[in-house]
Amino acid sequence: MARKRRLFIHYLWNLKYLSLGLSLSLLVILCLGEAKSQPTPSEHSYAQSLTQGGYQQLHRGQVEAAQQTWQAAYKAYKRLNDSNGMTGSLINQSLAFQASGMYPQACQVLVEALEMKNWLCNSSLQERQYSLEESQERLSLALQKQPMLKVRVIALRNLGDVLRMLGDLEASLIVLSKSSVMAKRLNLESNFNNQLLLSQANTERTLYNQAKSRYQMMDDPEGKQKVFITAKSKINLAFEQYQNLRDIPVLPQLYQLSLLLEMEKWPDIANVDIDTRRQAIKTLIKQLLTTPNQFEQLPLIESIYARLNFVETLTRIAENSKLKQFIFPNGENSLKAALFLAQQAQSLAQKLDNERAESYASGTIGNIYGSLGQELESKKSLEQAVGLAQSVKATDIAYKWQWQLGRLYQRTNNFNKATQAYTAAINSLDQVRGSILAINPEIQWEFKEKVEPVYLEYMELNLSENNPNLVKVIKTQEKLKIAELESFLQCGKLTSVSLIDSPRVANLPPIIHLIKLKNRAEVIVQTPQGSLYRHTVDFQLLSDSIDSLVFGVQNQELIGIRHSNLLVYPQTIYNLVFAPIKKHLPDSGNLILVLDTYFQNLPISMLYDGENYLVKHYNISTASSSNFWQSRALNPKNIRALIAGISEIGPSFNNSLVPESFKALPEVEKEVASIKTKTAPGSELLLNAQFTTDDFQRKMEDNQLEVVHLSTHGQFSSDPEKTFVLAWDVPVTVKKLKFLLKTERSGIDLLVLSACQTAKGDRRSALGIAGIASQAGARSTVASLWLVEAESTTLLMEEFYRGLRNGLPKAEALRFAQLKLMSNHKYEHPYFWAGFVLVGDWL
Repeated sequence: MARKRRLFIHYLWNLKYLSLGLSLSLLVILCLGEAKSQPTPSEHSYAQSLTQGGYQQLHRGQVEAAQQTWQAAYKAYKRLNDSNGMTGSLINQSLAFQASGMYPQACQVLVEALEMKNWLCNSSLQERQYSLEESQERLSLALQKQPMLKVRVIALRNLGDVLRMLGDLEASLIVLSKSSVMAKRLNLESNFNNQLLLSQANTERTLYNQAKSRYQMMDDPEGKQKVFITAKSKINLAFEQYQNLRDIPVLPQLYQLSLLLEMEKWPDIANVDIDTRRQAIKTLIKQLLTTPNQFEQLPLIESIYARLNFVETLTRIAENSKLKQFIFPNGENSLKAALFLAQQAQSLAQKLDNERAESYASGTIGNIYGSLGQELESKKSLEQAVGLAQSVKATDIAYKWQWQLGRLYQRTNNFNKATQAYTAAINSLDQVRGSILAINPEIQWEFKEKVEPVYLEYMELNLSENNPNLVKVIKTQEKLKIAELESFLQCGKLTSVSLIDSPRVANLPPIIHLIKLKNRAEVIVQTPQGSLYRHTVDFQLLSDSIDSLVFGVQNQELIGIRHSNLLVYPQTIYNLVFAPIKKHLPDSGNLILVLDTYFQNLPISMLYDGENYLVKHYNISTASSSNFWQSRALNPKNIRALIAGISEIGPSFNNSLVPESFKALPEVEKEVASIKTKTAPGSELLLNAQFTTDDFQRKMEDNQLEVVHLSTHGQFSSDPEKTFVLAWDVPVTVKKLKFLLKTERSGIDLLVLSACQTAKGDRRSALGIAGIASQAGARSTVASLWLVEAESTTLLMEEFYRGLRNGLPKAEALRFAQLKLMSNHKYEHPYFWAGFVLVGDWL
């Protein structure tokens, strides 16, 4: 019984992404009559009965049982030497894998069914994206070899759906396009063509979700405009495709509603005016409310999630007073209609003994009761939803109900219970990050709406108490920054160990945590003795000075500004942030700053106390999280380095990623030659045409390197697609960098990115530095926040490496180089030295 109760259908993070994969199994059954051999009727009937039985089990939500039944069907067709039957059974097995959320396994059986090589499925998300970017022709060639068989068309449509779930959206479109071409040539029935169009519309909608997420995460105005154009194109194309699907019950209408509500929330994205849009919402709502039997045309498990999808739409409409008045002018209570549908879904899920579906229904009911002001009923339903989700280990939805419980308890001033609920939600997210997030990027594409608020609200709740637990606040912030970086990189769970309760705490320098919350900034000092001190700053007092300083220093015109005028902003920031905590800090030595993304573009070394810059007193290292450090000092007697640089304009400058402002860097030749001869004479050097990605990767594989120095144009951005460094042949994006810097041992000790810069106008662009450091596996990374004049950069790098050769720790070597440059009258201005930052280990 326990095994049976753990059977569940895996649906996506939000019900608006409901999958139609289950309905494909019927099509596969119909195709199995195309057998080449002529078995006896009884043998073939047995195989077909297994196929039909698996289909019935899947529609009842019995996923594991369906999987086993279709495996038996495959063996039966194999005994019959029925190739189409074998292929169909593999496709059906993929449906069960999809229903369980096991998309890599679904991909593998579909590739087997299509007799393709397994390179599409046998790697991580990043590796798949890296391969697909470079090998679209390889995929197209493999698809050209597919025979014109109906069962292959079905397999391709399934593969397109699975690739969408794996995040390979361009590959999904390519595969679905091939399936469409084959379907037309085979003159398949309109029902299949509609299903295929639905898959294509789903991929276009997912491309919209991806673009929307990039838009929310970015701060680069030019980049945001380009992503906005993409988002607008994708949402309107998907909407038009759903409108054309008139012969499929319920689901196209639900998808249209979800997109119309997106347009309501983001009006500029729509091609239709507000009146037309709202009339369309009203028509669809009335149609679905007056013909509820449409839901019964779906397989039972799909009908449950379809009802809950519609419930979510009704709930969102109830929260929008103007939209609610337009759709229900006579005062009908949309929440009561939503409650009735949700209770129907709950009852059906209980009949199926499907605890995951029942959890979704119970949690949805709890939210409706909360909106109706019935807090006791809301609490009861949400607690039931949590229990059900936990019973099937569905942490990806358990966190959602725990989060809602935390909000409910907070509204009713039960702060103890609220803290417990938020803690449980954070713990569930920790588990989800390592599993669902790694294989379902659609969850990551809702990071700003469905993940980040949980952490922020929990910190706000903690800090509202009279005696807040600062350890919990720091740990929560660290978890948020790790989750944010995983979302940025679209990778699996990054390894992390919090230093706040590490055995090494007593050996650490003071750590300053800067955290941006809704209306304030929190400054928390962690001393080597383990004491914690908190200081709160009104964000309104801080934001103008930070914005003015960050955007000002990125322009070379800064050099012409008088010191007295320039110092207003860094002195204001120092007075607000550092002066109140100065009594908890030593007068000199090392400082570690764990920075919220908002603060990462801030040149900390430039902050001014009224007499001196901060760098005069402290060796400064920064990080987006204190989790990354693994201390290991360089051996000054034998620095083994790979030095690569580009001083001339090469083929990579012609790439669309590369800004027109990127010019030749003639001083690079002098910089890399100086490092090789004076600092690391045994190093490998790749200059200009020698610095191709293939040659660089060979050098990385052939040598035991401690330092990688890249003296080339590069850009750090809050958009991973625009975070890159230039090799001679191509720009190397942050996602590809992992493969370029791959070594047999665990990472490199120091990565230096000379001549790179943060994207201008991008408030969160330094996230790209953290992303590159993580991808490189570097213990320490030196980079610049803006593109500094070439000659001064060469001098600073010479002094930095001289310090390393003299045995100085990395943070002290960088400070030594900055002070040396500052002492030169020609380069005393902060523009020349303040942009260089050390991310990671200070030793």
